[in-house]
Amino acid sequence: MSTEPTTGRTTGERYLGAVLLLALGAFAVGTDSYIISGILPAIAGDFRLPEGVTGQLVTVFALSYAVSAPVLTTLTAAFGRRLLLQTALGVFLLANVLGALAPTYGVLLVARVLAGAGAAMYMNTAVAVATAVAGDSRRGRAVSLVLGGLTLATAFGVPLGSLVGNLGSWRGTLGLTAALAAVAMAGLALTLPATAPPPAVSMARRLRVAARPGVLVAVSANTLVVGGSFVVFTYLAVLTRAVTPLSEAGVSAVLLVWGVAAAAGNAAGGRSCDRRGSERTYLYGVGGVAASFVALGTVALAAPRGHTATTAVFLLCTLVWSALYWLIPGAQVQRVMLRAPDAPVVAVSVSSASSYLGVALGGAAGGATLQYASAGALPWTGCALALCALLVVVRDRYQAPEALPDAHKEPSGSTVRETLDT
Repeated sequence: MSTEPTTGRTTGERYLGAVLLLALGAFAVGTDSYIISGILPAIAGDFRLPEGVTGQLVTVFALSYAVSAPVLTTLTAAFGRRLLLQTALGVFLLANVLGALAPTYGVLLVARVLAGAGAAMYMNTAVAVATAVAGDSRRGRAVSLVLGGLTLATAFGVPLGSLVGNLGSWRGTLGLTAALAAVAMAGLALTLPATAPPPAVSMARRLRVAARPGVLVAVSANTLVVGGSFVVFTYLAVLTRAVTPLSEAGVSAVLLVWGVAAAAGNAAGGRSCDRRGSERTYLYGVGGVAASFVALGTVALAAPRGHTATTAVFLLCTLVWSALYWLIPGAQVQRVMLRAPDAPVVAVSVSSASSYLGVALGGAAGGATLQYASAGALPWTGCALALCALLVVVRDRYQAPEALPDAHKEPSGSTVRETLDT
């Protein structure tokens, strides 16, 4: 009897198992990236610090991620991918254990810096490994599964971690993230086949791509709109408690609403890019975020506090904002690829760094808003940054198209596949 069908199933099962474990690692990283928002008040209370100061935990994590991603990817280009994944998850795991046991705020800050570096190295390597183990016929599905771990983290990991922290201790939340990383690390050690390292990309080339006018405009707008959203998201638990009568556990429900809307917005963004193009979808997302913050800011400052109607409108505004914001990431990836068709992967890595710079900007600007104004002013600060992004996008799209002759042309499916293959 032929054994080919069995061998095929075994190969397929091994591929799927490895990719699912990579996705589990992405789920842990994604949860850790966003979870501080839900447990921030508890951390602030434990260390007896202002919430605006505690929010800088988000800033240092994001800055570490943004700086580490291109630097570590360049420095470790010749290393085996399996070793890199294990090292990245090991650093990430130890950083979260250190954070869970941190006796002081300073130690927790150091732990967040290490976690950001581990997360950056893991995500860049995981996507590359997923494409390698899957082969050409499964490449798209493999990348989708790994990145799906980030989406699931937004929808379910963050509210779950927030609930654990609010019902128990914020230290338990970081411990849970470390446990997820440990499971992924052990599973990958057993199942992941050896893969060759991808072609090395020098730091000089990354900087040259980032300096192109079209790419520079795209990543600048992206930093501003991500920053605007994270002014609010970083301190969403603080804002929720200031505007609504929801308990600490109720904050987890708000994060769940935000996460489910994020998953819906991400899916809608993909369809919109296919039908209307990435430039138009991105414009809709940025304009929608600015408009949502006007509504959310009005509710935060003008609506009667503690009323059921205020809570309902607040949740609705949060849902709409999240759905519109998540139109942006997928469109941004396509935008930067179009602006650097000869180096699409490098352009995407530059764009990813700009997103985390935006997260850092949002955490810092939100902290300053809390210190010098109030929680109710957070949406207005976010709106100001989103409007700056909108001005950049509108000027880029309508006032200076001649500077970017190919930036507004949407590629065919074959063109996208060709650029991804490079």
